[in-house]
Amino acid sequence: MSSDSPTTLEPEFFAKMVESVGVGVGIYGEDGRYTYVNQSYADLFGVTPSALIGRPLWEVVPAIEAADFDEYWESFEDGDTREAETRHTHNGHTVPVATVTTQRSIGGTSYHFGTIKDISVRKAREQEIERQNERLENFASIVSHDLRNPLNVAQGYIEMLQEDISRDELRLVDNALDRMGVLITELLELAQSDREIGEVTSVALTAIAEDAWRNVSTPEAELDIPFGDRRVMADESRLQQLFENLFRNAVEHGGSDVRVTVAATDDGFSVADDGPGIPRGKRDRVFETGYTTEGTGTGFGLSIVQQIVAGHNWEVRIAESDDGGARFEIAGVEFDE
Repeated sequence: MSSDSPTTLEPEFFAKMVESVGVGVGIYGEDGRYTYVNQSYADLFGVTPSALIGRPLWEVVPAIEAADFDEYWESFEDGDTREAETRHTHNGHTVPVATVTTQRSIGGTSYHFGTIKDISVRKAREQEIERQNERLENFASIVSHDLRNPLNVAQGYIEMLQEDISRDELRLVDNALDRMGVLITELLELAQSDREIGEVTSVALTAIAEDAWRNVSTPEAELDIPFGDRRVMADESRLQQLFENLFRNAVEHGGSDVRVTVAATDDGFSVADDGPGIPRGKRDRVFETGYTTEGTGTGFGLSIVQQIVAGHNWEVRIAESDDGGARFEIAGVEFDE
């Protein structure tokens, strides 16, 4: 590191610069030692500002090694600003923080001006949410497995009985079992929908949509994909899940003979149907978990769609299709031309 210490500016000068910032501020020079810290910065570590002034950055920021400081310093140019999440330590007290560091020259001497914010509460909340999601996903997986086995047995016996007996009661039981199967599937999908988007690769929209169509019960429905094949950057599995839920929604609301059209747009793609559509007054609510306009709906499918869209940093909006049905427009999609 440089043996020449940069010019030291008066603490009062720094104090005037940061008195209205409202967050922790630390300033250090080319030697890596704090020239100024305000009270908010010091409060993060339960010390006074004077306890930190003169100390080297690497004693407080574990992510920066003393031997690497010169390289770190020289990687900045005047005016450069960098944001990071890291951990700061002093006297055994470690705090997760969000930092913004800017290099500025004053009187020909360069300084790093850093703001720091304690994110302990946010990090703790994120960890708790992650634990809850893991527990929910494990629970849903176990429940779906334990329920599917007796459900499959019951459906098998119903099919055997229907070969010899024609009764409305058997049909109603069969419908109820099918309904249970859908609920189990969507429960598991909902529990897994908060997991992060996996590897994003170039995938063919037409192929993914056709695979999804084959996974949805659509014996009388029709799928139309009028455009030539286009490729998008997406998590293939989650994109297929998105299509499956939009197709199920179309069948659920448009009937077993609904016509569904997947089209490419300037900034993404759309899924439209010729069903009854979604009234404007209800479009803001359809993505709420558990909300459904049909007595047979679960209210999970579109919530899952929105979570997959958000995970890709896309946007979804609802419009009216050319046939008066619903059109879901997915925007912000990156094409692989």
